[in-house]
Parts: sequence; structure tokens; C-alpha cells
Amino acid sequence: MKTKRIFTLTLLLTITTALLPAITQANGQWGLPEGAKLRFGNGRITDIEFSPDGKLLAVATGIGIWLYDVPTFREVALLTGHTNPIISVDFSADGQTLASASDDTIRIWDVATGTLRKTFTSQIEIVMSVCLSPDGQTLAYGGTSFEGVDPTLQLWDVTTGQLLKTLSANTYEVMSVCFSPDGKTLASGGGHNDNVIRIWDVNTGTLLKTLAGDTDKVNSVQFNPNGKTLASAGDREDYTIHLWDVNTGEQLHILTGHTGPVASARFSVDGQTLASASEDGTIRFWNPTTGGLQQTLTEHTSGVLSVCFSPDRKIFASASNDTICLWHAATGTLQQTFTEHIDKVNSVCFSPDGKTLASADDNKTVRLWDITTGERLHTLIGHTGEVNSVQFNPNGKTLASASNDKTVRLWDATTGALLKTLTEHTGEVTSVQFNPNGKTLASAGSWEDYTIRLWDVNTSTLLKTLPDYASSVHFSPDGKTLASGGGDTIRIWDINTGTLRKTLTGHSESVSSVCFSPDGRTLASGESWAETSRLWDVNTGKTLIGYPYITHGGTLESRDGPYYPVLSVDFSPDGHTLASGGGQYDRDNWDPWDKSNHRICLWEANTGTLLKTLPGHTDFITSVQFSPDGRTLASGSYDGTVLLWDIRYRNEN
Repeated sequence: MKTKRIFTLTLLLTITTALLPAITQANGQWGLPEGAKLRFGNGRITDIEFSPDGKLLAVATGIGIWLYDVPTFREVALLTGHTNPIISVDFSADGQTLASASDDTIRIWDVATGTLRKTFTSQIEIVMSVCLSPDGQTLAYGGTSFEGVDPTLQLWDVTTGQLLKTLSANTYEVMSVCFSPDGKTLASGGGHNDNVIRIWDVNTGTLLKTLAGDTDKVNSVQFNPNGKTLASAGDREDYTIHLWDVNTGEQLHILTGHTGPVASARFSVDGQTLASASEDGTIRFWNPTTGGLQQTLTEHTSGVLSVCFSPDRKIFASASNDTICLWHAATGTLQQTFTEHIDKVNSVCFSPDGKTLASADDNKTVRLWDITTGERLHTLIGHTGEVNSVQFNPNGKTLASASNDKTVRLWDATTGALLKTLTEHTGEVTSVQFNPNGKTLASAGSWEDYTIRLWDVNTSTLLKTLPDYASSVHFSPDGKTLASGGGDTIRIWDINTGTLRKTLTGHSESVSSVCFSPDGRTLASGESWAETSRLWDVNTGKTLIGYPYITHGGTLESRDGPYYPVLSVDFSPDGHTLASGGGQYDRDNWDPWDKSNHRICLWEANTGTLLKTLPGHTDFITSVQFSPDGRTLASGSYDGTVLLWDIRYRNEN
């Protein structure tokens, strides 16, 4: 893997402010996988943590751990090596060590140099929470075990890498762990259908207390700095936070007010304030002594995942999947919003001139990017649900977007201004596609709608409604035909009459993507559950080439164990190459991160020969598209990034 050399943090932190913009401009090239030339977005955020001296903020993402200099909030390092999204991070009390967890792997990093010290391969399938003891010598982590009840909670020696203890939690999932300030006690929160917080003796591994709350799972546990109180938060029906007396196990307070699951609850360093983050998009400050609500912060536009106080209590940080907010902790005043991270990417599309890329994500947002500089040109906000698809008009002046909010929106591609909202769909809209002449727009409705709608672009009037359930639609190059894929069927429609010309059968599971070849004679399709890509003869409706089970592995796989869903397909402009993107999923464990095999495949379209695979994304690849000149491939992923690939070396194996 080609990576930009990471200098020591001590050196980077001495760089003058005048040089910092250059660092930020280059962050789209840090840690790039081989073959990629630019990255948009810093990755989907999963966790944040201040260093004990308050100078750094560690941000766990879908692609690695970003370290930000807090005074300037500039990137100073990207720690990569995990092959799946990071789930949890924690600093040691002296700030010299950082622990990170991803899938079944825990890594220990030297903070001063950004180098990897040690890698632990857990006996737990998915590690959900990791915590270092105050002296930095012991690592605790909990997670999900699919094979049985234990192990789900373990203690390891950081120096020797030896397993110290397995704590018998008698549950298949532990969502959160936290050491007491003196390091003698560990708290753990249960997962789904386990409404239990457990208190453990670290030295002996014995269970000291069991605290039962009215919760489905405990997302967060944390000790007050004095060690006397424990806060727990999770997916309760009433979305409450519980405060417990650690010595007696007595429930002290129940904090109410959130209207969604509570993802995180953290004490300030002086213990006088408790902050909570919720999927309802709010942050609440509480008085832990009285249980009274002090303040509610509402600036986040989506669910808040993680919160933390700086050691001096002057700064408070909060994070959603794509936004970090820095607040004045005493007043709750918003000081800075950082938006370089993006949520799960569902769709990417090049402008007709190849100079701009549009991306759509789970946080109701469409972004326009300059593909030369990596600069974000516009952020299009207006949808109230996940944005599933984006498409430029062939004239390059208009951009269409489709959303779970049941609407299609038309935007000015130059200014980012909203031009029109189309509201005829009665359910989520999964796909949009302009006719090659730019006069007609097709939109596909999925759940609760089951229609394809054809619109006059100039007047925004509805021209025709086709009865079909579709995840993807695509016009033929001559604009006379529309292909739709949904369920296990592909349909070919006559646009002028609205009649069904042909039904293509052969897929056994849901068709996720369809695409015509440039000459219009061939149709490519991807299957999202049975790991199959197919090429079809449009005239006869017969399968030309099928790629069963090989899209991401390159070799035949049986149906036992992992499988490889295909979420997106696209032809190169010359029609010689087919790109497919998807990921690997473990059929037995239902674990999307069981193994890292999320990769793009480039195929010889005429023969079905695998030309090259492009690994590098750490989560499902949801969208692939060639640039108009065929030299670049864009890919969007659930890891919260868009990658631009140089594919001129596609024939190298």
C-alpha cells in the first residue's frame, strides 16, 4: 500500500500555522490504497476521545484514526492498518498510548510517533468497546460472540500481549467497558436483551455487583472521576440515563428527556457535569448530584454518537457520523464545526465534463467535489431522509437526487441551489436517471410505492407511471428503453408507450444495479444477496456471461460461509471493461465486518475475465462509476469515503 509518510507527532505539532493549510489540502492523499489517487471525505465517524493533555482529539472512522491538533483543529496524522472500520478508541492516562478496536482486532499505538506497537487478535468476533487501565498496563475489551456465550469480556496485559482473564458475563454481547479511576474495578454493559451492568474486581476477575436497568442494551458506562458513581445509557424505550451508587448498587437518579437511544454518557473531569449524546440529535448536560437537566444542545442535524470533555473542561467535543462540533464547555456555545467527514456513501456520479463528482450519503446530504483539487464545492441540504442516488443531467446544468424522504430533488449543479422538489412518490425513492437527451427523468420507488415515474425535466410534470418495484433504473444510449432491476427480476420498458418489452429472469435474489453498455446491446446487472453479476443480450433477453460467487474473491466460492454481494456495476465508456463493487458478508454469522474483502473488480466485458481487483475500502462499496474519459473510476463506500482510482493499468494482473 502506498502511504504518505507520517512524521512524528511531536514534529508535526511544531509546524507553524502558515503551513497548516497545506497539510489539510494533502489529507485526501494520506493512507491511500494502491491505485487510488484521491480521497473525498475523512471517513464515517464512530468514536472520539481527547488525549489526557487536551492537545489531541482522536477520531475513529471507517478508514482509520485521525489525530487532530485541538487548538487549530488541523489533521496531524492518520493511523491506518485496521482493515475494517474502527469501532472504539481510548487513550492511556499518560497520553503515550492509544488503543483502537476494529472487528476482532485491537491495536496499540505510540501516540508520539504514530507507530504501531502491538496487535491483539481477539477471541471475540466483534469488539464493541476497548478501554485502557489508568496505568496503561491492562487492556479491557468487550464485544459480540456468535459461537456461544463466552468469551465476550477479556483482560490482556498490554506489555506482554498475554491474556490475563476472561470474565464470564454470561451474555453473547458486551457493548461497553470502563475502568474505575483507581483501576481496581471494571464496569461492563450488556448488549441486546441484556439489561445488566456488571461490576468486576480486576485483580480476581470476580463479579462484584449486578445492576439491572430497564434497557435493551447498554451503549455506555462511565465512572465519575471520584469513582463513587456510575452512569449507564442505552436503548431504553424511554431513552433514559441511570446513575448508580457504585458501593451499594443503589439507583440514584433516572435522567429523562431524550427522545431517541442514548449512545454515550460522559462525566466532565471535575465530575460536576454529565453529558449525554442521543440518536435524537441532541446533547444534554446534567447535574449528576441532583439529576437535573442543565442545558440542551441541538446544533447537530443527525444522531450524536459520541461526546467527551477536554481535561481542562474548557472544550467539549461531540460527533455524529459526519460532523464534529467543538463547544465552550461552560456556556454550551458552539465554537467550531468540522465537516470533512461524511456518512455512509450511497451513490457517486461524474459530471458530463468530468470535472465534478457528486456524492450522496446517509446523512440526507449531497456533496459536489472538484476532482482535480479535492475541494468540496457545494453541500446540498434539503432532503429529510437518506439520499440513495444522484445523477447529472447530460447538459451538466442540473443534478437530480433521490431520497428515503419520498422525494426527488433537482439542483442547480453550478450554484447548488434547489430548483424543484418532485413529491409524487409515496415511498422511498431508490434511483434516478436522466434520459440521454436530458429531457426526461426516471425515478424508481421502492417500499410502499412500487412505481417507476417518468418526468418532464423542463416542466417537472409527471409523464408516465410504470408499475414496478425497482432498486435501480438505467436508460439505453438511444433513450428509447429503460431497464429496471428489483427483486429477482429485470424489466425492459418502452419509454414512448410505457409498455413492458421484456422480462429477464435468472437472478435468484434482489437485483441491486443495472447498466446498459455504451452500444446498448448488453445489459449488466448486480445481485445484492446471491453474489452474482450477469451480462444480458438486450435483444434476446438471454444471459451472455454470469459471474456467480466470484465478484470480490476471484475464485469460485460455495454458498457456505462468506458471500459477496454486488451492489453496483458500470461499463467503461469504450464498453470493454465492467466495474463491479460490493463487499464480503459472513453468511453464518451475519457479520458484515467478519473479513476484509471489500473490493472493486474490473472485468473484461467480452470474456468475463477478471482483469484486476482494487482493495482499499474498509466497508461495502455501494457505487462505482467511470469518468467520461474512462481514465478514472470513482467508488463510494459505507466507510464514509469516495475514492478516485487511476485505472489506466487495468490489464496488469
